[in-house]
Formats: sequence, structure tokens, C-alpha cells
Amino acid sequence: MARLHQQESGVAVDYLQTTAEELAAARPGSFDIVCCLEMHEHVPDPCSVIGACAALARPGASLYFSTINRNPKAFVFAIVGAEHILRLLPAGTHDYAKFIRPSELAGWIRAAGLTVEGMTGLTYNPLTGVYRLNPRDVSVNYMVRAVKPA
Repeated sequence: MARLHQQESGVAVDYLQTTAEELAAARPGSFDIVCCLEMHEHVPDPCSVIGACAALARPGASLYFSTINRNPKAFVFAIVGAEHILRLLPAGTHDYAKFIRPSELAGWIRAAGLTVEGMTGLTYNPLTGVYRLNPRDVSVNYMVRAVKPA
């Protein structure tokens, strides 16, 4: 699909099938922006992925992370609602035990030598189908911006 998208868009893209850790070993300090979105709750060692993202970033770079909070509301919305009621995702996509509290993610980001610059929630209204950024509600989906010190 990625190669088809490249052909149809005409944009020069270098697609790689690798892990963040392997890419960080091959290309440390190569990127001004690093995005790691909606995957931490699916990997065995999210702290390792964050460390790899930090290694990929140049000094002064911005890094963006997103994931799902671990609390009862997130269980209801992300698993029961999204997977079983609305069927936005296949059942079994998420494992509640792998959801990540904002304090955990922020701790791993700081442990990787990064500075947390901001956090915002991503809310969804199933009646309107509208997603919104909401800095006051990180109870389900949330995003964090971090910076690698210069």
C-alpha cells in the first residue's frame, strides 16, 4: 500500500520496514521531527521505543508521542466502545494492561533525556464523528510533545 501511495502521489518517499531501535542504530541524530503515534500500547517495551526516538532526534528536535491512558474510562471508550460497539477497530486490537498513564509516558520521555513540553487529549464524539484536541481531557487518547535539549 505504501508503494502504491508513493506511485499515485508522485512524492519521493523512502519506506523502511524496520524497528525504531534498528533505525536509531543506523541513523542517530538524523531527524528534526520524530513522530511515534498510537503504537506504544502495542509494543513489548515502550521505554525502548522512546529511547530509540530520542536517539533518532537531532539536538533541538521536536518529538511527538500519542497513546491511550490506562484507566476505566479508557477501557470503556477504547476497547468496549471502539472495538465492540462501534467496531472502529477489530476486537482484540488493544490490551488494557498495555495502556500507558501520562505520568508513565512522561517519566520514560524524561529518562530518555528529553524534555516534556506539552500534553493534550484527543476526544471523539461518536454522535458527530468529530475528533478534537482538548488539553483538559487526557483521560482516553492523549499526545505529548517533547524536545531534545540542544
